[in-house]
Amino acid sequence: MKKLLLIALVLSLPLLFFAWRYVKSEPKTAVVESKEVKRFVYASGYVEPENFVFVKSEVSGRIEKIFVREGDKVRKGQVLAKFSSDELDASLRDLEARLKLTQERLDKNSPYLMALRERVEIAYIQMQQAQVEYERRKDLAEKGLIPKEQLERFKNTYEVYRKEYEASLNQYKDAISGLQTEEKSILAKINGLRAQKDKYVVKSPVDGVVLSRYVKEGSYINHLSQENVLFGIGNPEKIEVVLEVDEEYAGLVKEGQKVFLTLDTFPGRTFEGEIYLKEGQLDRTKKTVRVKVKTSLPENTPTYSTVEGKILIEKRQAILVPKEAVRDGKVLKYERVRNVEVPVKLGQDYEGYVEVLEGLKVGDRVILR
Repeated sequence: MKKLLLIALVLSLPLLFFAWRYVKSEPKTAVVESKEVKRFVYASGYVEPENFVFVKSEVSGRIEKIFVREGDKVRKGQVLAKFSSDELDASLRDLEARLKLTQERLDKNSPYLMALRERVEIAYIQMQQAQVEYERRKDLAEKGLIPKEQLERFKNTYEVYRKEYEASLNQYKDAISGLQTEEKSILAKINGLRAQKDKYVVKSPVDGVVLSRYVKEGSYINHLSQENVLFGIGNPEKIEVVLEVDEEYAGLVKEGQKVFLTLDTFPGRTFEGEIYLKEGQLDRTKKTVRVKVKTSLPENTPTYSTVEGKILIEKRQAILVPKEAVRDGKVLKYERVRNVEVPVKLGQDYEGYVEVLEGLKVGDRVILR
């Protein structure tokens, strides 16, 4: 019996050796799979009240009076602050005085127009008398009772008075026309200054709460400056997330895309949201575009909490292989009997995997190198 066992053991040793060699030489492989892949754009931002607005000034100058404090509820159109408008007021007073004088002179009973009308009336009477005298001499000349030289003298006198009358009448009309033009011009300037003065009164553009006040009475504001921000107004009971996307990725981000959010305020938690607004203006200083995200955050979320966002820009099925299977745009396709080097066309990278666009199909096995 021992003899038979020894023979069996001797016969099985070569088989075990070849099996061990086969297992040892078997290459490490991976199967080509179709998986769902996702691409994200990363952005950071903050939490702010919904419908939050920065109130800015339309004019430059010193703030004379502030009528609200942080925490005050305000209505749309409510006055928040007033700029000093001394120079503007002085110009308005001057124009209003000129307007009053002009309108007084335009009154038909004003001494100015009455004097002009009197000149017209005198000139008219003189012209009428001269015309009567001329007509009488004309009849006498036709009958040969007076010489033609005498008729010519009365004719010239009549022409002189006629021209004086026309000149005084035109002067009267021109005076009225000039005063009317001046009145319109002054009124236009007054209306322009009054419209300008309206801008010296800062009003709330929305209903809400004054959440921030960035100025104090006596502050000088340059309305063309980047620092031209007076108040921040919004509704603290409703909050939203604002993310700032780098300029190079702005073209990939669109309204309606899903966003995954994390907040330092709530470590370990992830919140889902959706982009509902992408602003069309680039911040030239930060080189970013702002997007607004609707999401459900806890009621105790502080405004202006820091937020990190992953914006889902793509989700689809793709054929993937591990990156370590690819070398110089080729893979070794494992076919047990032999390994075949296959060129592949590659797409995007996905966390240790690479997309295969051409050259392989799902189920193929490739050697990891």
